Amino acid sequence: MSSRRNYTLNWSHDDQPVPMATRDGRGLWAIPYPQEINDIPMIIARKLDARAFADMIVDQFDEMLEQSERQPLVMGIALHPYLVGQPYRLRHLRRALSHIAAHREALWLTTPGAICDHMDSLFS
Repeated sequence: MSSRRNYTLNWSHDDQPVPMATRDGRGLWAIPYPQEINDIPMIIARKLDARAFADMIVDQFDEMLEQSERQPLVMGIALHPYLVGQPYRLRHLRRALSHIAAHREALWLTTPGAICDHMDSLFS
C-alpha cells in the first residue's frame, strides 16, 4: 500500500493545507477551497457582475500576497466555463489573471494534486 495521502477540497476552513486523520491511517490533506472567490455564489447567488468578481480576485490576491510574506498560503479560484467563460465576462477574468501572472516570481501556480504531493514530501 502506498503511503501517499489523498486530498479533499471539501473543507474551506483555512488558507493552508491541513492534515486530516482517516481510518486507514494514510491520512488526507484538506486543500483550501474558495467559497468566496468562486463564480457560482458570486455571479449566480449574489448577482455580482464580472467586473466586480474580477476586482474581488485581484483584491484577494493582493491581500494574500502581502500576508504570504509571513507564511505560505493557498489561494484558490473556483471557475466554471459556462459562467465566467461567457465572452462578456471573460475579459474581466483575463484582467484578474493577468494581474496575478504579473507576480509569477512570488508565487506557485499549481494544482491541488501538486500541493498534496508537496505537503507529502514535507511530512513523510
